[in-house]
Amino acid sequence: MLPLTRPRLLEHLHQLVPTIPAVVAAWEGGSAAFDYRDELSDIDAVLVVEDDAVEAVFTAVEQGLQTLSPLALRHDVQGSVGYTQRFYRLEGCSEFLVIDLVLIRRSDPLLFREVELHGQGHTWLDRAGLLVEAHIDPLADRAAARARLAPLRSGFEMFQHIVKKERLRGRAVEALQFYQAMSLRPLVEALRLLHCPARRGFGLRYLARDLPAEVHQRLIPLAFVRDLDDLALKHEAVQAWFAETMALLALDAGDTRLS
Repeated sequence: MLPLTRPRLLEHLHQLVPTIPAVVAAWEGGSAAFDYRDELSDIDAVLVVEDDAVEAVFTAVEQGLQTLSPLALRHDVQGSVGYTQRFYRLEGCSEFLVIDLVLIRRSDPLLFREVELHGQGHTWLDRAGLLVEAHIDPLADRAAARARLAPLRSGFEMFQHIVKKERLRGRAVEALQFYQAMSLRPLVEALRLLHCPARRGFGLRYLARDLPAEVHQRLIPLAFVRDLDDLALKHEAVQAWFAETMALLALDAGDTRLS
């Protein structure tokens, strides 16, 4: 069997999806929507389907994929709100060439079309004219971003002692976990609020793409901790940078960085 390449798998999906009548619209998102795709990227496929056809569409897609190659692995994501998601890997594919398939019911208003958050998806099919370009509401998003400042600051200031406490107890695993959750992640959110507020909810993902290069490079060494002594130094550095960032964010209501 010849190895399955991305172009071959994409072409198969392009031909397969329109043959499923319950699929109303379909597109490729993820890295492709940002022109950021490389040889390690997966395939992010989003399908809008008739409300009562989610399981039937999954079955049809799986059967169609297996005409190309048997399924090597399937993973169902539990607990998603507003959509249903499964991951697939076919035999003969690179370990990186995974299909991330999201199905959205037609009646659900969540379509992941906001350009600021989801890029420019590559449309495969649109039987009902659903796939119009959308944008976030700048005023509402700015207000929501500003509303995060006070709880972000108070939460950070409240919980830094936990990192220190576990470090002083010599509990390296616990100290590292709390450092990542209560120090590094809030710092990243603050940096996102400063540099890319619309994408403030993306956490540690896509940092190289979303943050200025010098900010990303400054952040990298803080994410890797050698031992408890190193943690003490990096914890201090994160706290100082958080304070510095929050000071820059503490601007008047006319600040254009949170717009």
